[in-house]
Amino acid sequence: MNNNSLNDDRIQDGTSWNEQESASAVSTVDSLLDRLISEPNEVDAFYFYAFSDLSTGDLQKVREHWSSVPVARRRLIVQQLVESAEEDIDLHLGRFLRVTLDDDDAEVRTCSIEGLWEDEGADLVDRLIPILQHDVATEARIAAANALGRYVFLGELEELDANLAFRAQEALLQILQNVHEPFDLRGAALKSIAFSGEEGVRELIEDAYYASTEEMRLNALVAMGRSADVRWRSYIRAELRNPSAAMRAEAAIAAGELETYAALPDLLELLGDADQKVQLAAIFALGRLGGAEATNALSLLAEDADEEVSAAVETALEEMAFFANLEGVPLFDEEFDPGDEFELDPWDIWNDIDDIDLGSYG
Repeated sequence: MNNNSLNDDRIQDGTSWNEQESASAVSTVDSLLDRLISEPNEVDAFYFYAFSDLSTGDLQKVREHWSSVPVARRRLIVQQLVESAEEDIDLHLGRFLRVTLDDDDAEVRTCSIEGLWEDEGADLVDRLIPILQHDVATEARIAAANALGRYVFLGELEELDANLAFRAQEALLQILQNVHEPFDLRGAALKSIAFSGEEGVRELIEDAYYASTEEMRLNALVAMGRSADVRWRSYIRAELRNPSAAMRAEAAIAAGELETYAALPDLLELLGDADQKVQLAAIFALGRLGGAEATNALSLLAEDADEEVSAAVETALEEMAFFANLEGVPLFDEEFDPGDEFELDPWDIWNDIDDIDLGSYG
């Protein structure tokens, strides 16, 4: 078996893990941990599946003995399991990765956080905030900042306790406002807090947009796309013609996320961009916008495209078809009613800025 993937054929006769291993399931984790700790020979990656959906007893065994596994082996196990879980819906790593969040190795901690990307367990907020604030490894702190954005978003949807969402936002805000924190960490905090509708977030994004470094301006474009705030549309449209390919790509993604239909001509033009990342971003955006013109352009592009572009086009067309069959209200509220009873702030005069021209790089 190829140990670089857990998704290879597990056994030649076609029977499942449960069918072959159920009789010895009680000792599976015990045996695996013993082999990982004591045997110098490579352990077949297939057996790592024993760490999926751990029972209470096996969870305790992992807690007690995981640190005795050699660090290189711990890294390999977590990495392979996380990669495999992206495609294998039967692989449940939540309990296992909560143990490895406390690993002494920064690479293992970081990969564990990234592996919990679909886990919406509220208990993770109190696990991630200390990592964000105090971990000795910047890469682990960045992973925690990225992960906390999920809980900010859930708070906006009122699917998470308001107190937990507030704590996540406050932790991110403290990082973002501390100029002594690593630059990449502050950028990750900005992108995560962008999901919040709290007053002041717009100003944080605007400050980043006008920053002196392109890296922070890129973070601002990502934040704009995540903000669900249509008042960023004109900024995004302007950046579609930025000389920087990285800026064009992020602007295209944000245009799709904010359903910036006025950007359609520019996005169609970007399908022929010399930079493939820009092409792929434009394909994503057109998939979000939909419509006959976008469909025709994508179909034509796929005829002579390479494998990566063709796959992106296929995904975009599938997304178009999916949303075309949905019935309901638009994602964004395009109308502004002056009779609404709320206090205006300076941004509220920009209620139809999708058509405002902020200039061109051309």
